[in-house]
Amino acid sequence: MKFASIREFRNSLAGHRQSQQMVLVTNHGKMVGCFLPLADTSDLPIELKKEFIAHMGQYISSSLTAKEVSEKDVLDDFKAFKKRRR
Repeated sequence: MKFASIREFRNSLAGHRQSQQMVLVTNHGKMVGCFLPLADTSDLPIELKKEFIAHMGQYISSSLTAKEVSEKDVLDDFKAFKKRRR
């Protein structure tokens, strides 16, 4: 396992991808992310996929709540986006 600051990680992403070694990404000494290069996403255990999706859902929900964005606002924005794409 390697450690890298955000800047170091960004500057050498291709190298990290090819090394096949997990990288813990830090910002001012605190862990902010983890990079795990995979040849195929089917390599991830289903439990990890479920936990990741649940965590991301909670994060997005709390972010939208903090910004006072309702479900209706999101749906309206999505409909407008689809219309613009046509």
